[in-house]
Order: sequence, then structure tokens, then C-alpha cells
Amino acid sequence: MQREALTLAIEALSWMELRRINERLALRRTARQLGIRNKSAIRYAFRLIMETTRRRNVVDNITTQALGQKKFDDLSLGIRSFLRIYTYEVKYGEKSLQEVLDIASLAREILGPRELAPVEEALDLIPYSEICLEGLPDDEVLALRTFHPAWYVRYCVDLLGRRDTIQLLRAPDPPTYVRINSLMGTEEEILENLRREGVELAETGLEHAFWVVDRSRPLNLIEAYREGLFTVQDKASILAGVVAAPEPGMTVLDVCAAPGAKTGHLSQLMENRGQILSLDFSKRRFEIWRREMVRLGVENAVAVLGDALKPGSFPDMEVDLVLVDPPCTGTGTFNRIPSGKWRLSRRSIDRMASIQRRILDNCAEHVKGRGSLVYCTCSITKEENEMVIQGFMHANPGFYLVEANPRLGLPGMIDQSEAQRLYPHIHRCNGFYLARLEKALD
Repeated sequence: MQREALTLAIEALSWMELRRINERLALRRTARQLGIRNKSAIRYAFRLIMETTRRRNVVDNITTQALGQKKFDDLSLGIRSFLRIYTYEVKYGEKSLQEVLDIASLAREILGPRELAPVEEALDLIPYSEICLEGLPDDEVLALRTFHPAWYVRYCVDLLGRRDTIQLLRAPDPPTYVRINSLMGTEEEILENLRREGVELAETGLEHAFWVVDRSRPLNLIEAYREGLFTVQDKASILAGVVAAPEPGMTVLDVCAAPGAKTGHLSQLMENRGQILSLDFSKRRFEIWRREMVRLGVENAVAVLGDALKPGSFPDMEVDLVLVDPPCTGTGTFNRIPSGKWRLSRRSIDRMASIQRRILDNCAEHVKGRGSLVYCTCSITKEENEMVIQGFMHANPGFYLVEANPRLGLPGMIDQSEAQRLYPHIHRCNGFYLARLEKALD
């Protein structure tokens, strides 16, 4: 099992670096490619991938001390990935030194002793190396101590101040949340089914949303999941649907909809009455969307394949409600998707904000008079949130902000008190921004 897990982790980390894909996608592709189906090996590999990636700047700092930067950069992807795993296990894992040395022996079998020969001396030095902080600026020291890129630390300090930044960067992983799907039964019946299957839930104070206190096995393997009685969805994402508040019989446009969590929630709130037009550009993600709609018992949603950046992709109609969850930097999900930290740069924020603004502008003409537009991202940056909304309202004066109720988060920035901001260290969920706008009657 350990050999399979290490093989999976090395290969997946290599694919992540080569293709700039996230942890779960890399693991799925690698397991399929290698034909590995052992669930214990896959779970162990996933832990190695997540925890190594979470600490990548520190792991690389220690590894390059033992090896040298140029030599580290010249290594093959497989050897570099193994060194990162090895350094993580030595410095942060729960294994004894002898158990870590056994991992090195496994790597010699997997990668070949000749391939590992150039780094053998580094394997001996890494257990005795520490993070090198001497002479570094304060922001770079904080970046290493909290496992974040220095540019992001600087950005957060400017946005939130140093004290709140430290709390944000050190926030523990948020709980797992589920949304009870009343399309498939009453809440009481579903909760009882989950209890019988060993899932203990606690209320969040938000309709349909519960956090998982305990579970006997992975949620996607239990019968209640296969029957569509619930779906795994972050509390902040569930809040977006509740704020949107679609009514039965409405016509709703869900933009950037796949893989379908929000579509399923909108349908639930609409009691499967009315119509949801779910727009997304990805055929692959729409395959997941279609399976989810069947699993969740959604009958009033239609897939619309199209690019939201192109006005001609939208259905030629006006709707009562538009929900826009555009691509974003995902700075609010670094706990759950740590690879995002290392794929982004400061310039990524402005590039993404430009895309979001274009998508939002394309949505504007499809909102009826007195209709609503709800905009949300899982990012904490001001450029992708308040500044996008500010620019949109300036260009579209018929839209105005209204209260995004119910209130779980903090008020938005730059005089957008009607909007909401949620943070992992305060609200125990993904970082999130949420705004509701209404359109004046033409």
C-alpha cells in the first residue's frame, strides 16, 4: 500500500507542476493512468499531496539548503516531487526518522537508484536542516512561517492589516459542510438517514446547511449520497443560493454553472418549478453537471454550453434572476486547494478581475426590469469583488446594490455595506464575497 501511495503522490505532484492542475484532478488522473484502485493507498497519497503542497515554500527552502538552488532546479520532476514529499515527512509528518528512511528506500525502487544518486547526500542533510530566515524582510519571514507566497502576504497586510492577516494565514481548515436536498425528502427524514449511516451533523443557522461533526467513512461512499439526499457544499456557497432566493416559477440564469452545486440549490429553492438555464463553457464539467442533476433529482434545469465572455453565448431572453459565480483566483480556498497559492501571482488578480467584469457586463442585458443579479466569488481580493461591482454599476446605472440577506459575513469594503465578505478565520468557511443587485424598471 505504501509503495502505491508514494508512487501516486510523486506522479501527481509532477503532473501538478507540469500542467498547473489542482490536487484532486492530478490524483484522479494519476490513479487512472497507473491503474491503482486501493482506496487506502489513494487516501494516503492524497494526504501526502495536500500537506506537501500546503508547505511548498518551506519544503523548497529546506531542500535547496541541502542541495543548492541550481541543482534543485535541474532535477527531473519525479525526483523533485519525491524530495518535497521526503522533506515534508521529515519535518512535519508523524513518522519516525527510520520510517522516513524507509520511504527513501521505496523511492529507490520506484525511481531507480541511479536517478536518486545525485540527491543521496541531500537525503542525509535534510533531517538536520532548518528554515533559513536570517536577513529576510518581515513579509518573507511571515510567508515562510505561514506557508504562503510573499506577494500574497503583502497583499493581505495592505488589505486587512497585519494582525488580521496573521489570523487569516494561520486559520485552520474549515469544516466540511453539506446541504440537505429537500427535493429528495424531508429534512427530518434525510437527517435520520444520515445518522443511521454514522454521519453526525450540527446546525449552522443557515437554511439547508449543516457542518459535519463526525462520519464513519467518506461521504461520497455512503448510500444517502448515492441517493442524492445531500451534497457536499461550503457554507459560503450555500449562502449565495439563499441570498439569491429564487421563487418557484421563476426563470433563472446560472452563469458559470458547472459542476452544478448552485444549480441544484436553486432548483431546490424553486421546488423544481420554473426554469434554470445553466451556462458553462466546459464539456467536461457539464458531464459532471448532468450526473449531479440526475443524482439530486433536478428536473427544471437546462444545460447551455457557451462561453460567458462572449455575448452571443447567452440565451436570447430576459430572466428574473441571474446568479454569477465567475472564475476567480480562489484566494478564499487556499486551505482546501493549496496548489492555488503557488500557481498565482499578483498580476493574476487584475487579469481575473478583467474577465469577471466582462462576464458581468454580458449578464446585464438579460436581467428583467425589477429583476435581480447576484454576484459571488471565492476570493478575498478587493479587485475581484467590490471594484468589479463598482465598475459594473458605473457602466450600468440601472443596477443598484440591495442588502444581501441573510447576513452571515462582514460588510463589503469601499462603501458597499450591503454586500458580504466571509473569511476562514472568522466564519469557518471559504473566503467569499457576495453582492445582490436589482435592476430598475425600464
